[in-house]
Amino acid sequence: MEAQSLSDRRAWLFTRRTDFWLACGGASVALLAAVLVINWHGDRELDWLDFVLSEFHLGATYDAILRRRLWRHRQVDVLLIPLVILTLTYALSLSGQAMLLTSIAMYTAVWHRGRQSFGVARFYQRQAGGPVSRVHEVLFRGAIYLPMAAATLAYTHLAPAQYDGESYLALSLGAEITSLIGFAAALWVVVYFTWTFVRSRGVRLDTASQNGVSPVHPGERWVVLAHAVAFGSGYVLGATNASYLLVLAVHHEVQYLYFTYAMVRHRELGQTGIDLNAEKLSSKIPAENGGVLRPEVKVMTSFLRWPVIGFVAATIGGWLEVEWLAPLGVGGLFCHYWLDGRIWTRKSFQN
Repeated sequence: MEAQSLSDRRAWLFTRRTDFWLACGGASVALLAAVLVINWHGDRELDWLDFVLSEFHLGATYDAILRRRLWRHRQVDVLLIPLVILTLTYALSLSGQAMLLTSIAMYTAVWHRGRQSFGVARFYQRQAGGPVSRVHEVLFRGAIYLPMAAATLAYTHLAPAQYDGESYLALSLGAEITSLIGFAAALWVVVYFTWTFVRSRGVRLDTASQNGVSPVHPGERWVVLAHAVAFGSGYVLGATNASYLLVLAVHHEVQYLYFTYAMVRHRELGQTGIDLNAEKLSSKIPAENGGVLRPEVKVMTSFLRWPVIGFVAATIGGWLEVEWLAPLGVGGLFCHYWLDGRIWTRKSFQN
């Protein structure tokens, strides 16, 4: 049998162009544009957008857990550990450890955003057959983790007193070490792109797969680029103006919502006979039955249920201003970080 092309194996979440703008490098263009908007107009609208998208973000995680019934197979990950996290959060809050909680929130947020970039890039990498070689794997991991570490150290060096307006415990290694790691991160990213460009030069994604060549998925490169730009601009600029952290947050939330909806869509529409070919979306359902539009709207409505519930609950909780709910909000954020790191693993997809 002839080798199946990558496009037939859903090489893209939606299409090449859409993925570029919403999941990959195109998002960095919007990120830089948002920086200009802050300088010109301010961040009030961006702050509101971050609040809405962040609650939708959490709701998408709950939707994935419930839709895939992960509590049946991952009781420890989905039920026990989040309960422990909430308990510890309340204990720290009631004992007056506000600075420690802010510090934990800062470093786990960095890790969470970096791991999301890693996971989305890994999705595209797997569509191309996995890492091309051991060198590719090492360069890829370094291009994700080094910018994340460099941005963190740069922020803690430039803003050692407060994170997002709250006091925290800064991890400062000094100007020289911070500069050295920043330079190493930039150099590593350059080497990664040089290597992947040479590897992929003149090789099309689909024809490479058919000819038995292992290509580097362009989506992987786009995510690495967006990741480097996001961390470099979001945290370095955010050290002087906290509004820039909102830009990174919105970038992160849009990417996550896009990815999680695509996962739901691949699963739900694929089961109804819709052709999810990467570049053309055709339906095997007769036009009189609604074609593609009706199933697409149905999936979108189903996906939005928990994000909307989460947003409404957060809004009502803010209006009530109940004191005991504050630790629950922080603990829920920590639980979200934990769950996002567990529910999108290969083991979770196998269940």
